[in-house]
Amino acid sequence: MAKQENNQGKINTIGIIGLGLMGQGIASCFVRYGFNVIAYSRTAAREQETLNHISGSFKKLIDRNIISESDIQGWEERFKYVNSLEEMEDCQFIVETVGESLDLKRFIYNTIESVVGKDVVIATNTSGISISLLQKELVNKERFIGMHWAEPAEITKYLELSRAEDTADYAVEIGRSIGERCGKQPTILNYDISGLISNRLMYAMMREAMHLVEIGVADIETVDRSFRNDIGWWATLCGPFRWMDITGLPIYAKVMEGLFPDLCNTDKVPALIKEKVDSKSKFYDYQENEEKEWEDMWTDFTHDISELVKKYEKKAKF
Repeated sequence: MAKQENNQGKINTIGIIGLGLMGQGIASCFVRYGFNVIAYSRTAAREQETLNHISGSFKKLIDRNIISESDIQGWEERFKYVNSLEEMEDCQFIVETVGESLDLKRFIYNTIESVVGKDVVIATNTSGISISLLQKELVNKERFIGMHWAEPAEITKYLELSRAEDTADYAVEIGRSIGERCGKQPTILNYDISGLISNRLMYAMMREAMHLVEIGVADIETVDRSFRNDIGWWATLCGPFRWMDITGLPIYAKVMEGLFPDLCNTDKVPALIKEKVDSKSKFYDYQENEEKEWEDMWTDFTHDISELVKKYEKKAKF
């Protein structure tokens, strides 16, 4: 594998391709921490949406005394929207965060590789498509990494970095350093695996939750409440291994013997969610503006949690 000078300290201009909710959050994070952002979306309306998202996010941080006006002074000047990928030639690091379409990503990689320098790291936010598969679409394969952000991207500390077979060490190191400059605590996977860490844990939980409803054990609201009032209480402080340590490994080993064979192991999309998707409905019925209120409350809650964990982060190693 070719060696590369470690230039991450010199990187100040980030390219973001795709400005959905995640792309907007990533843009907000980068401009907050002083990076210049050059952003592109196929949907022109995303420019104003992103500006609104960033200003709204900063207002919440200021209202909570997490940041001050001076911390983000001039952020508008650090954000630039462009109308084509060809205008991203000044980018020193690329984050692709478009929809999970192999054809779309292939087009983006083919185009952006012809625009930026050959050593510019290209990162994908995907957790649904193997980065080993995506890497095959690149000419300079060693520059490619997985960089999976958690929502809301501008607040959470979580960032997953993964590598494919031909990924160079320098690319992972640059991704790690940039993440740390954005206040993240990057998790670096030893090798590429579908779903990475966070999604594999989350989707296993979602599968079992839907299974419990489908077999009639409880309704949707009861399962949600059970999760919040049990796992939700300790999961922010302890991961599963720490939790098993402090509550008794022998107990868990014994329970696993009887429980594991009875857990849902289907590899099919549950009918419960397929029916909702097909009918364009959701698990809950929302009154006017209620869904938006839940989205805002979730964002506010995440802000509050991020402040609360500061009390414990040194000991608990958040």
